[in-house]
Parts: sequence; structure tokens; C-alpha cells
Amino acid sequence: MTEVRSLPIRVAPLPGEAIDSWLEAIAHRTGTTFGDLDTALRPDDSTAADRGRRPSRWPMHLRPNDVDTIATAADLPTTTVEAMTLARYDGIALSLADGKGRSAVGWPWGRGRRSRYCPHCLAESGGRWHLQWRLGCVFACLDHHCLLADTCPDCGSFQRRSRPLRGLVPSPGHCAHRSADTARPPGFARCGADLTSAPVLRLRPDHPAIRAQHRVLEALTCGQGTFGVYADHPHPARAVLADLHALASRVLAYGPAEAIAERVPADLADALTRIRSSASAVPVRRSELSRAGGATAPAVAVTATAAVLERPDIAEAGEALRWLVHGGRRLGRQVDAGTICDWGSDTSTTLAAIQLAALRPLFVRAVDQLRYRSAAAVPSYPSASATAVDDAARRIPSLLWPQWSLQCTVPPCSSTQVRPALSAALMLVGTTLTVGEAADRLGSAVRAGGITRTLASLRNSPHWGDTLTALTRLADHLGTEAPPIDYDRRRRLDYRALLPDALWDEICRRTGTPPGAGQKVDLVRCLLFERLSGLPASRSRSSRPVTTSARDCPSSRANSPPHWPRCSTRRPAGSSTTRDSAQNRCRGIPHRICSTGSVCPAPIPPQ
Repeated sequence: MTEVRSLPIRVAPLPGEAIDSWLEAIAHRTGTTFGDLDTALRPDDSTAADRGRRPSRWPMHLRPNDVDTIATAADLPTTTVEAMTLARYDGIALSLADGKGRSAVGWPWGRGRRSRYCPHCLAESGGRWHLQWRLGCVFACLDHHCLLADTCPDCGSFQRRSRPLRGLVPSPGHCAHRSADTARPPGFARCGADLTSAPVLRLRPDHPAIRAQHRVLEALTCGQGTFGVYADHPHPARAVLADLHALASRVLAYGPAEAIAERVPADLADALTRIRSSASAVPVRRSELSRAGGATAPAVAVTATAAVLERPDIAEAGEALRWLVHGGRRLGRQVDAGTICDWGSDTSTTLAAIQLAALRPLFVRAVDQLRYRSAAAVPSYPSASATAVDDAARRIPSLLWPQWSLQCTVPPCSSTQVRPALSAALMLVGTTLTVGEAADRLGSAVRAGGITRTLASLRNSPHWGDTLTALTRLADHLGTEAPPIDYDRRRRLDYRALLPDALWDEICRRTGTPPGAGQKVDLVRCLLFERLSGLPASRSRSSRPVTTSARDCPSSRANSPPHWPRCSTRRPAGSSTTRDSAQNRCRGIPHRICSTGSVCPAPIPPQ
């Protein structure tokens, strides 16, 4: 292998400069054709195919031996050379396929094979090109407060799209696209237009588009997004840029012109209208982000998207996004929880929460509101985790605690209808269970149809919002702090030996209570069964038929605090002592609903 020679004249790369721009500056300074410079920097074992492809892929990817060669020739650190390629943004703002320098189109801002530019920056730097101009998410110059240009002002071609003409000395700041002039020899004809004269839209320093561009570059520089909805839970720059692309593409695809005009400044809205109405405009589609027309379409889309993502919380961001949901539905598109997640790939959970918050008015059924946790601060898609369902079944009684159910009961529903319905509702929060599956996991205290009717009545109540919020918070609390009682195990215990007649007679003698003819002890057995098992008293296997429900027993009314007599009953087979069960039962009621609809701890009833 021939030893690499040092370049005779050194040209220092500018901060943030692309490697093809730097090599072009070297060739221009030394009066060398790009082909000769390429030969000087190429190992002598390169193939002919590589010699033809190398210059066009330099801005995107360099092989390790290329990095070493260029670093040695220019007397630069290898890290400096690598920083001038798009490999630094691989997996963040674009994707380089298989390490071969090919940009994966469309993810999330992949347009690395061409470059936008700021005419004023080219004029000031002598035709040097920034690497970030190749990113689709960069549409404005923060130094000169203007949108970037996309094409040559004379020939209309995209810039930096093809490899330089090998037989010519580069002319920085001018269009290097092949000319259509047939009078000149092939390979020696280029447009040569002065790119510093390209017209661009000037913006004021506090323009929303400038602020949006600053957010994007800040995320790229810091490696994460910390603004707006990401402030409390920062996300990596990859996810933030994917979120921006997902919403920006839908702004252009679903947003009516008048709706966009209400959300971006007039100069951007007018510029977008002119581009769309021109003879060369293309139909509105997601690819409009990468079409010709300068950076106007990306600027409009990202500015409108930033207005959503800069909101302080998920709820406000969802309201700000709702116009886009309605816009898509007016176009006949299916926009719901099942399709809105397909707006983009590799998006963050924060964007999913914003999308679900925007869809909240469309969740008509109570089941959907519970399943997608629409009342939570951060809504989410339901989980199909069997472990989560098993944990919830162990922590939720078949009949919800009276301290909770009484505050949620509304006419015409009774407590016996509301308690099992609310328990099933807790099982539905954040899961993919159906109403029937939730009822089965809780012992089928009530059929699915009855639960659905009860939830519909609660849904129509003016207090449903508070009830939904309380149920969601209770489900979250039970998911993090398990109660001391395993209700799933309690439902499977054998209660046939609960309170034998002999023990009942002893309790009556010690307390001076008439034992009755049998109806009284059966009522007490039903009461104990309901409190210990969490199942309805009607499921109790008492020795005699009970004509009166245990809920009619004064000592079992829901508004009285649950307490237990000093005299112990016989424990059911395989359970702990009744006194311990009573203590756990009281402490197993984790919360109550406050008058404001929030959730706060309930006092532990007296033992």
C-alpha cells in the first residue's frame, strides 16, 4: 500500500462543516480538481466502482480506513473527521442503512443525499456548507433569521445531491449541478449559478419558526428533549425527533389551509399557500416534507407541531392536537386509538399519551375510557400483560369496598349493582380485558351485561369525571402498593365451616344475645362470608336458605365502619385467624374519594 502524503496546503474545517464542503474548500484553495484530490486521499487498492461512488457518499459515511487516510493527510484527529459526516446523527435524525452510506428515506428526517443552505451563510463563509443543512428537520438559519433555500435559483436543481464533477476545480458557493448546455464537453458543464443570491423568507428573531428550530437543534445538541411536555420526563433526541416528524407529517396531510393559518404566523401560511398553488406544486401528502419549495413546508409543519409539544402538560397538549384529529376525520380518514399510533415509528410514550388525550372526547364508552386511562395525567395504551392482570385479581375484591362504592352510587343503581361493577372497572383500567373476562377473574359476582349497564349509568352521571379519575388513581395505587389481602385466594377458600352452630351459641351466651331460630345465624354467616371473601353474600353456602340479604342486616350496612367482635369465629380452611383477617380487611381499604374528586387516604376503621 502506498503511504499517504500530507496535503501541501491545510484548510481548517469550520465548526459544524460537512466533510464534502471542507474537501471542496481544499480543492478550491489548491486549484486541484476533485478527481485529483480524491486520488490523493484514496488507498491504491480501491476498486474502480469505489472511485466512482466515494465522493457522493462522503458526507454520510466513511469507512474506517478512509477516516484514517483523510486524518493523516490533513493532520487532523480522526474524531474531527468523523464529526463532519452524518454518521454522528445515525439513529437519531436519520438512519444509515448497513453502514454503506445510504440514507434510509423518511426515518424520521432522512434526506442526507441533498442539502438545504442559507445564502447569507454561504456568502459570509466563502461557500462553506453546514452538515446540519442535510437534515430534514433543519429548515431555518438561527444566525440570519431566515428559512433555508432548497434548490438552485437558476436551474432549480437540488443541491449537493450528486457527486462533484471530477474533472473541474470546485467553485464554492455556486451550483455544481450538471448543466444542460450541450455545447460544452460532457463532464465539464455545470450550472455555476451564484447560490448566495437565492431568495429566502426573512423572519423576525422572535418568530415561532425560529423558536421551533431552536428546540430541534437544542435536542440534537443535548441528546434529549427537555422542553414542554418533555420537561418532567426527558426523552432521547431520537424519540423527540420521531414525535416531531409524526405530527408534522399529519399537519400537512390532515390540516386544512384555514386551520393551519390559525396556528402559524401569516408569512408562513401565505408562503405555503403560494407553493401549493403554483404550477409545480404536488398534492398534499406526507412526502411534502421533502418536496421542492424550500423549507417552507417543514417550517410550517414543525412550527405547528412545536405549538403542541411546548404545552406544559399532556392534557393541554392533547387539546392543542385535537384539531388535527378532527381534520383527519373530516377527510374521511380513520383516526382512532387503533390507527393514531401508526402516525410514526419509534415515537415516544409521551406522544402516545398526547394522542390519547386528544381522542378523549371520542371515547364514548366507559370501558374505553378505563382501558386507555383517559383520566390519568399520562394516558396510555392498554397492556396485555398476564402478570399485571393476575396481580390486579389478587388485589381487588369482587365487591368494591363500601367506603368507595357509596360515593360512586347514583340512581337508579343500587349498592349491590355498583360494588361489583366498580371492581370490574378497576380490572379494566389499563388492560385489554373484556368486561366478561374481568368479571370472570373476580369470581363472576355479576354477569357482564349487568356490569355494562351499571357502568353506562355511571357514565351518564354528571359526576362520572370524578369517578373515572378516582378509579384510575386507585388502580395505580393498587399497582404500586398491594393490600395485605390476597382476594384471589380468599375467593377460593372453603367457607363451609365458618361459624358453626356450637360457636354461635357460645357467642350468644357470652354477649347475652338471643340466638334465634336459625335465620339470625345465617345472616351473620352471610355477613362474615362477604367480608372475608369479598364475594356477595348470595354466594355463601349457609346451612339454611336465607330469605333476607346480608346487606339488610343492620351491622353490615355499608355506611357503618367494619369492625369485628372480640369473640373469634372458626377460621375457614386454609385461612389465617379471623382476628388477623379482620385487621387485614380493615387495612385493605386503601383510599376514599374526597369531595373534590381527588383520592386521599381513608382512616383505618377501629379494630
